[in-house]
Amino acid sequence: MKIAQIIIRPILTEKSVRGEAMNKYSFYVAKDATKIDVKIALSELYGIKPTKVNITKGYSKFKMGKNRYPLQKRHEMRKAIVTLKKGEKIDLNKKSE
Repeated sequence: MKIAQIIIRPILTEKSVRGEAMNKYSFYVAKDATKIDVKIALSELYGIKPTKVNITKGYSKFKMGKNRYPLQKRHEMRKAIVTLKKGEKIDLNKKSE
């Protein structure tokens, strides 16, 4: 798997932004990515070395449409919560080349 395919995008919600104060960043990752893959991808893309990586699986859900029709299925999402050393930060707007 290519490094650019492991990290899909960063998660920018209220809860994830609060975690940045504690040096925790959240990313959507590929379904078959491991913790080691995520560490390698982050070191290549952003030039940082994470101390800890936690991965959670979000199961797909069904959503009722208007008048309970049509029934829609949401995609499965897999998240990685990455912890960095004190003083390290990730600029989520830029990727290091």
